[in-house]
Amino acid sequence: MKYPGYTSGNIVLTEGFWYLFRVHNLIQLQDDAWYFVLRDINGLKHFLPAEYYQDYQIKPGDDISCKIDKINCTGRIHLEPRHPYYTEGEIYDFEIVKITNSDDGLSVIVKEMGGRHLEILPEGHTDEDLKAKKIVCCRVNSIKKGTLILEIV
Repeated sequence: MKYPGYTSGNIVLTEGFWYLFRVHNLIQLQDDAWYFVLRDINGLKHFLPAEYYQDYQIKPGDDISCKIDKINCTGRIHLEPRHPYYTEGEIYDFEIVKITNSDDGLSVIVKEMGGRHLEILPEGHTDEDLKAKKIVCCRVNSIKKGTLILEIV
């Protein structure tokens, strides 16, 4: 979907593309949550929930690159800032923290560079394969709200 903004003749923002945004401010709204106020290349303001991006070290005055993740039916634009360490589609090594095998299946907990623990459901791998490893190679399939969606390769 494309979004031309509120005025004609400006640059059209398109889902899946990256654009530069200026961090204008950090504010707390009525829902008691904190939001970054970003200005796009057309000068329009957008809210970015700060809680998901605490590890990104975003501050007012910064220019940050954001992907237009989604434009909903009301025209609201959902942004995903470029991750400070990881890129979608790339492969990285992750430290295995824990492996569990329950009725729901095999689950692997890994640690990312920021210290966050992430769960992976390793399709096609057995716990015997993984228990011998301390590090596992994973592809970053996507990044949503600052969280990596990983796949073991």
